Amino acid sequence: MRTSVAFSLLGAAVTGVAAQKPLPTAAAVTNNPVGLVAEAVLPENAWQKAGFPNGGNIKGKVVAKSGEGGVGVQFNVELSGLPEGGPFTYHIHVNPVPENGNCTATGAHLDPTERGEAPVCDKSKPETCQVGDLAGKYGAIPAGSTTFSANYVDKYASLVEGTGAYFLNRSIVFHFPNKTRITCANFKITNSGSAPQPSESDCEDHTVTATQTGPFAVPTNATGVSSFAPIGTNPAHTTGGAPSPSGTLPVEAGASFSTSSMTGVVAALLGGAMMLML
Repeated sequence: MRTSVAFSLLGAAVTGVAAQKPLPTAAAVTNNPVGLVAEAVLPENAWQKAGFPNGGNIKGKVVAKSGEGGVGVQFNVELSGLPEGGPFTYHIHVNPVPENGNCTATGAHLDPTERGEAPVCDKSKPETCQVGDLAGKYGAIPAGSTTFSANYVDKYASLVEGTGAYFLNRSIVFHFPNKTRITCANFKITNSGSAPQPSESDCEDHTVTATQTGPFAVPTNATGVSSFAPIGTNPAHTTGGAPSPSGTLPVEAGASFSTSSMTGVVAALLGGAMMLML
């Protein structure tokens, strides 16, 4: 009797320690391709026919696009024709839907931190939830609903292929309250987007350094606008140096250029041409 009680107390102690173990946290994603858009469109017929005895399915889709500045993913969920009952949950699952539409083949929830489904997700601490547990982090579909829409940004989902939280090669699955899978769909890219773009300050006009000489050498600045060296700034002009053997304006290595000098150079060239004509 005493042995049984001792083992029971020991089991409870072990369980309590396990329950107090801190949950792993997901890292925020900050380098998602800007402008990338993908969507998962639900099929015409549900996988679980119980909710649709006369055929049909939930209608709608889940759109995922890169968050502002590449931070996280913005999800837009738009649904109609929901079956009776609820609340209904939905998650990103690790495997894609096969061609036969079998939702049970999609595997478990996307969970790169391996925190598991227990304890349940605390939506006040989304970084401690499974990355794929969208309903847990942002709310399930309420019971009695016939339509549902949601719009939120999840900082922990990734659009960068090869990362653990990447989900565009995976699926979205909707569940009955007893976890039976109602319907599912794969994500497909509709706009591939681009790498994060530089800010406007990174695109301002810049001067460049000339590294070559030659007849009518026309260096360009960072924006692709032609720029010329102003007469009088080159050592050949300020120190009485000999003119270039080609008879053109010499360009000194290391000299800086500015678009503001263009008018002066053009006027000088035109003046020289007129002197030759006289």
